[in-house]
Amino acid sequence: MKNNQGQKLSRSMNLFDIVCLGINGIIGAGIFLLPGKLAAVTGQFSIIIFAICGLLCLAIALCFAEMGGIYNETGGAYIYARNTFGPMIGFMVGWMMWLSSIIGWAAMAKGLLLYVKFFSPSLSEGRIGEFIVISLILAMGVLNLFGVKIGARVINFFTISKLIPIFAFIAFGFFHIDTSHLGQIFSLEINSVGSAIVIGLFAYTGFEYLAVPAGEMKKPGRDIPVAFAIAILVTTLIYILIQTVATGTFPGLAQSEKPLADAAVSFMGSTGGVLIAIGALLAIAGVNSGIALTGPRNLFALSADGFLPEIFTKIHPKYHTPYVAIGVNTVLTLILSLTGTFEYLIFASVLVSILQYIPTCLAVIVLRRKRPDVSKSFRVPGGYIVPSLALLTCFWILLQVKPVIILATLVGVALSLPIYFFRK
Repeated sequence: MKNNQGQKLSRSMNLFDIVCLGINGIIGAGIFLLPGKLAAVTGQFSIIIFAICGLLCLAIALCFAEMGGIYNETGGAYIYARNTFGPMIGFMVGWMMWLSSIIGWAAMAKGLLLYVKFFSPSLSEGRIGEFIVISLILAMGVLNLFGVKIGARVINFFTISKLIPIFAFIAFGFFHIDTSHLGQIFSLEINSVGSAIVIGLFAYTGFEYLAVPAGEMKKPGRDIPVAFAIAILVTTLIYILIQTVATGTFPGLAQSEKPLADAAVSFMGSTGGVLIAIGALLAIAGVNSGIALTGPRNLFALSADGFLPEIFTKIHPKYHTPYVAIGVNTVLTLILSLTGTFEYLIFASVLVSILQYIPTCLAVIVLRRKRPDVSKSFRVPGGYIVPSLALLTCFWILLQVKPVIILATLVGVALSLPIYFFRK
């Protein structure tokens, strides 16, 4: 994709970079908090919950994979919606993606402070806490300014770094599992399964960022479908193993606010708690780096199609990055991180993510019917079963979100309509 000065985005990302982007987007703060909440709702059956959630998210991810195998432009779900349903729906999806990137980045930056408390409560409060948040956001923004390859390498670093403590937790903990703690793994209360699945699904949001920088990938048509499958399957396996170790080693899991750290202390001592806390910090910083890379590309794609001022399409002549879009995203994220609460930002980000999943899943069905001849490098097997399951999952999650958050999000989306019609 070019801007009006003839500059091009650089196609530098390989399959490994894309897989790391996907895994990094999924494994964030959630897995360091959710094991205890899931255990409180469904007990030992929480291990099976992650397997169910993995299958449901795989259905959604396969829809993204099929669409990603068709289009190789920067924009992800925005491109899929625009080309299938027209410019207005495309613009609204692009707007939601952009909002999601800013809200999610601000939420994850603030979430870092929750784990900084483990080392020193004073570091997460007042001016010091604000300084840490500001420094993190600015650092990620600047690093991504110097080229998509630099941004990808930062993501690769955080992905590998945060997986090391997780793998250590699994490897050491596996030999300390008390099998008597797993004797009721298939025992459950039907009424609790629904809420547990919703909690588990929250740990998977973020995989959609994988397809956004397609215009900067070497072989997007081939690599995007493969990367989606690898990211979801690897993450699901990790989540199942984490929940198994936590359940089998720590009887007080359901009552813990920092379940993995407490479980690690039970079989690795205080060193284990510190190791997991470091892993949590790396996980949150990693999610920050991923959103810092993909978020500005949403703004760039909207601007390139004429929906937003042309200035956001400007590409740096040396680094080949959308530097104006990166600067705007960074500044807006700074403002939101200093004014919004962590809990609201998290739920709003998840809701906006779900709203962009729906058009992509629908696009798979519509495109197959209207344009069966379109060239695809990947096709979801099973006819319409998988896209339909993905849609049912999305609508079901929406029913679990508080009405006030839905209303606030819809207001944010509605504010985009005057911009669309004015630019049109």
